[in-house]
Amino acid sequence: MGITDKVTGRLKKAAGDLMGKDSVRQEGRDEERKGEAKDELRRDEARAEQEQAKAEARKEEAQRDADKVAEQVDQRAAQQEDKAARRAEKVEDLERRT
Repeated sequence: MGITDKVTGRLKKAAGDLMGKDSVRQEGRDEERKGEAKDELRRDEARAEQEQAKAEARKEEAQRDADKVAEQVDQRAAQQEDKAARRAEKVEDLERRT
């Protein structure tokens, strides 16, 4: 966890200062950076999840819109077919009369 690494890093830095050991102090700095990196990673993952959720919502909305448009197109096609059938009946009726 990021906070644990940060706290441990600060303690090691302080211990390095008290002991006068640069290697311990450097280890503490590295541990702090590791904690910060873990926190950033968690934030990035959370943002990625949010963006993925938004993308899924947009995808679903787009699919609903596409379904609606397809239904409208199907209705218009059915109307045109009905119109064509009526016209064909008229033509047949006229053909029979003449």
